[in-house]
Formats: sequence, C-alpha cells, structure tokens
Amino acid sequence: MLKALTADSPFTVVTVAGTNGKGSTVAMLEAIFTAAGYKTGSYTSPHLIHYNERIKINQKPVSDELICQAFERIDRARDDISLTYFEFGTLAAIDIFHRCECEIVILEVGLGGRLDAVNVIDPDVALITTVDIDHQDWLGSDRNTIALEKAGIYRQNKPAIYGDINLPETIRDKVLEEGLDFYQFSQDYGVERQHNNEQWNWLLLKQNQAKHYNLPLPQLKGSIQLKNAANVMMVLELLKHSHPVSLAEIKRGLHNTFLAGRFQVVSTRPLIILDVAHNEQAAENLRHSVEQLALPGKGSGGKVHVIVGMLKDKEVSKVLAIIEPIAASWRIIELDSPRAMPANEIKQILSQQIYTSVAKNKNIKCFDDFEQAYQDFARYNSNTEMIETLLIFGSFFTVSDALQSLSPESEQTANLTRSLG
Repeated sequence: MLKALTADSPFTVVTVAGTNGKGSTVAMLEAIFTAAGYKTGSYTSPHLIHYNERIKINQKPVSDELICQAFERIDRARDDISLTYFEFGTLAAIDIFHRCECEIVILEVGLGGRLDAVNVIDPDVALITTVDIDHQDWLGSDRNTIALEKAGIYRQNKPAIYGDINLPETIRDKVLEEGLDFYQFSQDYGVERQHNNEQWNWLLLKQNQAKHYNLPLPQLKGSIQLKNAANVMMVLELLKHSHPVSLAEIKRGLHNTFLAGRFQVVSTRPLIILDVAHNEQAAENLRHSVEQLALPGKGSGGKVHVIVGMLKDKEVSKVLAIIEPIAASWRIIELDSPRAMPANEIKQILSQQIYTSVAKNKNIKCFDDFEQAYQDFARYNSNTEMIETLLIFGSFFTVSDALQSLSPESEQTANLTRSLG
C-alpha cells in the first residue's frame, strides 16, 4: 500500500533503528549535515509537545501549514485505502521532504524495523543503535527475535551498521547469509578518549587512513552519547563520497545538537534532569550518567530525588530496581494514558524493593499529576541547606508533562526560582 503511494527517493536516506539511542543519533546526524550546508530532513517519533517535532528540516519543525497540506494530498490519493496513524504520518513526512527538495533525509524507526512504516523507503545506509528487551508484545520476547525484526531495515546492496559491542546472533547470521556490507562498533570502528576527557578521536580499526582527531564531546549529555557519536561518524564515513563533511562542520554539528528529554538539564540550581528512559538498557545508561554528574564527589553533589511515571507495558520493576540505589526519595505520578501504570502499583513495587534493601527509610509519595509532585519537591528543597538534584524519568508522557510545567513561562518554575532565592 505504502509503495503505491511513494516514488523513488530523490534524496539520500539514512534509516536508524534500535532500542535506545535512535533519537540522539538522528539529532547528531541532522545537526552535522545541516552544518555542512545540506538541506536535511528528519522524521522521528514520538513527539513531546507538538506533532511538528516529528518532521524537521534543518533541525527546525515544519509548519502546521505544510503538514496539513501533506495530509490533504495523502487523503485524496489514498481514495478508500485505509492507512494507520503512523503510515499517514510517514507519508506526510516523505511528501514534505520531496516538495522541499531535501538532499538527505534521516528516518527513525518508530517500532521494530521490518514492518515499520519507514521501511518502505530503501535506505542508503541503515544503522541499528542497540538491541534490548522492549515492546515484547509486538517484537518478540527475547533479544534475538527482536534483533531480527530490527535487522529488517538492512539491504543487501547497501551498508549496514550495528552500533554496539554485543552483536545478537540473529544479526550475525543474517550478515553472513546475505553477505551484507557490515560494520560494527568496537570491531570495525571505535573511539579513543583523550587524557583531558574533553576531546576524543574516531578511527576505523582495520584501516589507517580514516581518522578524526580532537573531536569535541557531543553537546547531548550522558555517558552513552560518545558511542552514539561514534556511530554517527561511521555513517559520515560511508557517505563521504556523495555527501562530504569537513572536520570543522562535524565539530560545529556536534556542538549544535539538541534533543529534548535525553539527559536534558533544564536547571542547574537546583540541578533538574529529564530523561525518557523506560527500559533496562536506558535505565542503566541513565544511572551511570547521573552517578557521574550528580552524586557526591562526582560533580554538583547532594542527593538525587526522583519523579517518575511509567507505562504498564514496560518492565517497570527492573527499571525501578536499577535507579533505586541512587534515589533519596520517590515521587510517583499518574500519567494521562490508558497504558499508564497506576501510581499506587508503582509504589507497591518500590516499597518491596526498598524493604529488601539496606536503606529502608526512603520516602515514597504518590501524586495526581506532575505539578503536585514538583511543588512537593520545591517545598522540600527550599527547606534544606543544600540544593539537591531532581531526576524526572520513566516515559515520554512523564517528560512531556515536565517540559510543559518547567517551561520558562511556567508559574511552577517561577515559584521554585523565588523559593530558592
């Protein structure tokens, strides 16, 4: 159906799939190609505040007018053919990229890979960032099954990248059986940290001619971002003949990358961190980044307090268990979604985990929404001698609520600023 409504792409396509790191990877790629002067489109999901966030050109969301016009054209063309929400949105993005004459387009897989709507477009380079357990109801119950679904974005005659050390057996078998032009992080390319920890080098491990030295750390925060940046560099290497990018443009792009909700620091006094982490792998990365930045002896100091809301189709218990050791207190919120896990159920899981741990006196509270939980933290923090850290995570819904409440115009933000002097 989708193929009947799409034509051969006049632009170069990079497709990005994976359990974690997709959004950050797309953001870095679009920033670098934009810095290099290419008209760059990107399609991602989900959005946090406005639908327009999903479709960008040169890092800027397209207008309501462009989206509505694309929807109208698709509606006329489809006649009586039924389209899903994601098929409709994907076609709208492709239509906009065509009409705006983009030179390169980065497509993020929303779910899986093989059957995702964006997979109707053949990529010039396909990248899988990581594979972990998530969306089991749709993709399968084990890592190898999920990996094979994600590997559906690979094409026999185009470069395929796997951006992690731990390669699933099903992807390894697919590479061998189909003779893919394949590149893996830590095997074919890698990173080298410099002694000052402020710069890094990228190199092809089996070739001596492709090296980039003295690169700045990605503007996106979090320990995982250096690996994401290395995967981005591999994409650039594979496209260097058709879309060359200079070292200066790479540096400028890494500096100009922004992505809401990925270890996003929205305040430094107090330190407030937002992250959409909602599976085990993402939670491990989040905990490591928080330990580096916010815990005593590793940065700003002080305790870490948590506001969390999660969906019931996630491995809630495992995610909470990863974050629990660094949390001084928990504020659990109700989310406005039929998929949300009730706050009281999350509290029960946490209470059991804390009861069996050394620290049995942690404070756990439930709130009807984010604003109530945030006000409770504000009152607590205004009464302490040290301004302590707030971590907000668990779902795109959680971060969306936080972003709306913590915007500069928000009364909540103004009240907290006044209370902390």
